[in-house]
Amino acid sequence: MKIINNILYIEFADFIAAGWTVDGIKKANLRNGSFWQMIANPDDARAVLVEYDSLRPRHKEKIEQKYGNPYEYIVKAPIKKLVTTDFKAQDFYIKYRFDNNKSLPLEHIDKYTLAASWLNMLIKVTADTATIKQIIKQELHLSVDRFYNNVIDIIKAENIELPASYRKLTGKMRQYKTEGYESLIDWRFGNTLAKKVNDEVAESVLFEMLAHPNQYDDFYVSLQYNNWAKQNQRETITERTVCNYRNANNHLLISQREGRAAFNDKYIRQVKRLRPSTPLYFCNHDDNHLDLYFLDMADKTQSKHYKKYKAIIVIDAYNDLVLGYAYDLQITNELIREAYLNAMYYIKSLTGGWHLPHEIKSDRFGSKELKPFYQSMGHYHDTPVGSKGSGYIEQCFSRPFFKRCLKIGANNYSGNNITATNEGVNRELLEINKSLRPTVDEGTQQIENFFYRLRHMPPKEGALSKEQEWLKAWNDTPMEKKKPISDETFLMIFGKVANEKGISITNRGVEPQINNVQYSFDLPHGILSQYVGMNVKVMYDPYNMDRVLLTNFKDFRCIATSPKYVASAIKDYQEGSRSDLNKILDYKRQQVEYTANKSTRRKEVLMTNSIDVEAILQAGVPIPKLLKQHAEELNAVGFIKQKQMVDQHHEYLNNKTDFNEYLTD
Repeated sequence: MKIINNILYIEFADFIAAGWTVDGIKKANLRNGSFWQMIANPDDARAVLVEYDSLRPRHKEKIEQKYGNPYEYIVKAPIKKLVTTDFKAQDFYIKYRFDNNKSLPLEHIDKYTLAASWLNMLIKVTADTATIKQIIKQELHLSVDRFYNNVIDIIKAENIELPASYRKLTGKMRQYKTEGYESLIDWRFGNTLAKKVNDEVAESVLFEMLAHPNQYDDFYVSLQYNNWAKQNQRETITERTVCNYRNANNHLLISQREGRAAFNDKYIRQVKRLRPSTPLYFCNHDDNHLDLYFLDMADKTQSKHYKKYKAIIVIDAYNDLVLGYAYDLQITNELIREAYLNAMYYIKSLTGGWHLPHEIKSDRFGSKELKPFYQSMGHYHDTPVGSKGSGYIEQCFSRPFFKRCLKIGANNYSGNNITATNEGVNRELLEINKSLRPTVDEGTQQIENFFYRLRHMPPKEGALSKEQEWLKAWNDTPMEKKKPISDETFLMIFGKVANEKGISITNRGVEPQINNVQYSFDLPHGILSQYVGMNVKVMYDPYNMDRVLLTNFKDFRCIATSPKYVASAIKDYQEGSRSDLNKILDYKRQQVEYTANKSTRRKEVLMTNSIDVEAILQAGVPIPKLLKQHAEELNAVGFIKQKQMVDQHHEYLNNKTDFNEYLTD
C-alpha cells in the first residue's frame, strides 16, 4: 500500500495476499471503468496502483478482511521499514537438515527467515539505548506500548510466524536470544519424528486409526496401516510400534478414542482446592441412583426385581455432611426442591433456626427452571457442560464410607456397577435371593436408615460423626458468617403455591383447599380490613401447616396462622378460653374504634376548613329549605353523636360473657 498525494493506493502484492488471483487482477485492470481507478507505480513503471476508494464495496471488504482498516494499516508502514532481511538466518534454514538429510520446504525457509528478521528488529528496538528510543518516539511518533500493539497487528495481518500477543511475543524474543535460529523451527521438522512413521501424512493416518472411537486393537491397526503404507510408498510397521505410538501419544488420542470425560479425568490439570473453612459456605447437590434393588409387585414384567430409588442428595462441602435428601423412582425438579426443604429442616434441628448456604453448585438437570430457586438461596455456580467431577459430591459418592453406609444389612445391595472384580457384591448370591428383596414401599425405611448412618455413624474408630464434626464447627462460627432468615423468607423461598389462581381474603381470613384438605388461616391483627377482597397466592410448607405466607408477589406479603377456635357453650370452656375470647373481642373493638376515629377526624378537618361536603354534592341541585336546614344541623353535631355511639358500643361489648350471645346480637 502507498499514500500518494493523500490518496491511498493498493499494490499488486497486496491484492495477491488478500486472495486475488493474478488473472483476476489483470481482468479488473482491463475493464478501466468507474471502479478500479489506476495510476502507474512511481517506484516501478511496469506496475500499477489501484485507488482504494474506487474499489467496489465487496472488494474493499476483502481487503479489510486481510489487513483491517487500510488507513490504519498504512500508518504501520514505517515500522515495517525497520525490518531488514537476515540473510544469515536464510542461509541457516537452507542448510538445515532433519530426519535422514531432509531439508526444509522453501515456504518454511521464507517464514522462518522473516520471523528471525522481525525478532532481530524487536530485540534491537527494545534495547536500552537512547538512539532506538528516539526512533520510536520521534520518527514513528509512538509510545512503546503503541509500538508493540502495531507490531502485533502486522503479525496477525501478514501471518508472520510469531506469537500474536505481547506476553508470548516477548517470551519468544527471550528464547530466540538464547537458542538462536533453531528455536523458530516447527516441531514437525525436528529429529524426534524420525523412524518409520517419518512424515506428517503417515503420522496423521496412524494417529487417526488409533484415535478411532471403536478403539481398534494394535494388531488390527498395524495390519490396516501397512496396507495403506504399501500403496503409498511408506515403510511398514509392527504391532509393537503401534503400541509404542499409542502409549507415547495417549494424551493426543484419548479425547477422540475414549471421550472428553476420560481426557479430563486423566490429563486436564486439576485445581487443588481448600475445603470451605466454615459450614454452609458452599453446598453441592447431585443425583445418585442408590445401589439397592427392590421388588415392585405391580410390575408384571421381568424387571420387577430390579427397581431402584433415585435420590437427590445435598451435602455441605465443609465435611460432606448430608444436609438434605429426597428420593423417588424418577428424578424431577420437584424432587430437588424437596431435598433442599429437607436440608432446611435438618439445619434448623441442629442450629435452632433457618439458615441459608452462601453458595450453591449443582449439575445441569433442570437448571433453566431451577436457577431462580438456587439464586434465592445464595450465589449459584452455573455448571459447564462436561465438567464431571468438578464438585465435592462426586468424590463423596465414591468413598468407601458412603458404600459402607449403604450396604450394611442389605441383602439387596446391587454392587458398584463397575467390573466383576471390584463391584463389591457376590452377584450369584444376589440373584438367588432376589425374591427376598424388600418391596418398593418397604424400601423407604432402609433408605432412611442409610441416610441416618451417613449423618451419625463415625467414618472410622474414634472419630466424630459427620454431624458432630459439623455442629462443633458451626458453634465456633461467628454470627456474622451465618445467613439466618425469618419464617417469612423461608416460606418465600421454599413454600409451595397452593393454587395458581389464588384466593380472595375475606373477613374470615383465607380458607384454601390444599391437597384436597380444607384449611382456614387468620391474618395478623390490624391488617385484615384494608385487604379484604384482595386476591393472593397461598404459599405453604408441607412439613408444617400451622402457618402460610400470603402474597400477591408485588406489594403485599404476610404470614397467616391457624385460627384459635372459641367454644360456643360455656360448659365447653377450658383454661384460657375466656382470655382467647377477650383477645378476639378486643381486636373487634379496635377495628370499630379505628373506623370511628377516622370518620371523626374527617369531620373535624372539614369543619376546621369550613368545607360542606353535602353542599358540594348537591351543588346545582334544588334542595327544599327545610331539608337544607336539617342537613346543616346534622353537620354541626354529627361528630358528637358519632362519638356517643362508639362509647355505647364499647359498653355493650364489655358486658358480653358469651361469644355465642354476641354473635346472635
